[in-house]
Amino acid sequence: MNDLAWLPQIDQLICTGCGDCVAVCPTRVLALVGGTALVVQPAACNYCAICEALCPVGAIALPYVIGFGAGARPAALGP
Repeated sequence: MNDLAWLPQIDQLICTGCGDCVAVCPTRVLALVGGTALVVQPAACNYCAICEALCPVGAIALPYVIGFGAGARPAALGP
C-alpha cells in the first residue's frame, strides 16, 4: 500500500486554516501553508490522531484498516 495513504488526510476545501492542529501536533508534522494545514514532515507522523480529534470543522481524517490475524474470520453480521 502507498505510504502516503497512512498520513493525515486534510481536505483543503474544508480546512479554515485555524492552526489548531499545527499547534498541538507533537511531532511537528503539520504546518500552515497558503492559509491551510498541510503535512510537511510525513516521516515524523506517529499517527497519534490528535489533529483529527481537534479539528473544529472535521477537515482531517486518518485512514484505518481493520485486519484479522492469521486464520481469523470476520464475525457474521445480522441474524
